[in-house]
Amino acid sequence: MMIFNVYFEFKLSANSKFKNISAICIFSLISFFLSDLCRAQDYPKQTIKLIVGFPAGGPADIAGRIMARGLQDALKQNVIVENKTGASGDLASKFVAGSAPDGYTILIATASFTLNPLISNSAGYDCLKDFTTVSMLANQANAIAVSNDLNVNSLAELKNLVGKKKLSVATSGIGTSSHITATHLFNVLWDGDFAMIPYRGAGPAAIAVASNEADVGFMTVTGILPLQQQGKLKVLGIVAANRLSLLPNVPTLNELNYKQYAPSWTAMFIPSGASTLIAQKLFDTSKQILQKPEIQQQFATQTMTVAENHSLQFLRDYISEEIVQWKKIVNSIEPKKKS
Repeated sequence: MMIFNVYFEFKLSANSKFKNISAICIFSLISFFLSDLCRAQDYPKQTIKLIVGFPAGGPADIAGRIMARGLQDALKQNVIVENKTGASGDLASKFVAGSAPDGYTILIATASFTLNPLISNSAGYDCLKDFTTVSMLANQANAIAVSNDLNVNSLAELKNLVGKKKLSVATSGIGTSSHITATHLFNVLWDGDFAMIPYRGAGPAAIAVASNEADVGFMTVTGILPLQQQGKLKVLGIVAANRLSLLPNVPTLNELNYKQYAPSWTAMFIPSGASTLIAQKLFDTSKQILQKPEIQQQFATQTMTVAENHSLQFLRDYISEEIVQWKKIVNSIEPKKKS
């Protein structure tokens, strides 16, 4: 009987302890959720910074400034753009990755965001582990341009110069989609020996082509278009789903049977560990902004197309898939560089 009483008391005590622990865990979870909810409801209560890794006037900067105005109007809080340039956006990405995950420091990134960790062991961040994806903003074509002095009028004519003339290519910077695409197209697929010259953005690269500092340019259309309209360079092809209304006679690379390349993009990220509710609020607000006709027109005048966003998960899935595709291209370039 005594043994039974001891066992019963022990069982009761154990159950009580278990219940207490369970109650503490549940209370902690509820407190965490309520705290998270309060932060999201109060957000934003201070200035939001949009960090751009490229100079003023480029696609990331343009997208950032359009979104800054839209977010400021929608959230009734100051939103500013800070350009932290260098290393093809890498410095900006690392800065945001190391920032507080409170939604007040937002990265406006381009395709170089996924490329930098693939081509450099010192990139300093992981696209998926160190960031919470928020929203795809816009897509933009990359373009192949040539100086007028080169005297070629099509991509086929440019290819015919392989082996006959040493050519230089101006790109938006090492790690940008234009630099990797140009290297793969010209030096891997064409088996050429084009000298890649990275510049700090599309604008400086386009100027280099127009001034004959470089023979060929591969960068976003935003950098090329003003000079093309002035007749200072020629555009031979674009990386885009469809032809552009501003360049109706310029074929896409898809039309020319180069179908493995994707256009550039701009997107919004916040540091990993940020509240899902804050991320959702930023996504919902961005989606509302991007659906406005006047915002779409602002992007269109810069040769940018507003991207479709179906959910908060959409951008994460897109980035995951793009990492796989770019890795194939980067891996095919490496043996060529060593040969």
